[in-house]
Amino acid sequence: MNNCYFIGKLTDDPVLEKVDDVDAVFFTLAIEDFRKNKSGQKVKRVDILNFEAWHTAAITICNNSKKGDLLAIECSARNSEYVETDTIFRINNFKIFDKTKYSLTE
Repeated sequence: MNNCYFIGKLTDDPVLEKVDDVDAVFFTLAIEDFRKNKSGQKVKRVDILNFEAWHTAAITICNNSKKGDLLAIECSARNSEYVETDTIFRINNFKIFDKTKYSLTE
């Protein structure tokens, strides 16, 4: 099974591209995580992960989201052919949240 779930903020405005005559978007999300350190204080950690969406998902993400928007993503991990990284997450399902209404909290 290869299912991954993330909630994160877009680090840049998504840009629609054509790859072999297919609509695609490649973007990164900032995924925030809060952990307690050895002294018991909450510490925020941010991971930047790479994602790709194709066809109508790519068009929808480009037309309806912008930098800073919160996305909930269901995806699968893959080796990337199009981005200079070892692993990229391919979108299977997603939800875009308005950043003025929702935020990540501790």
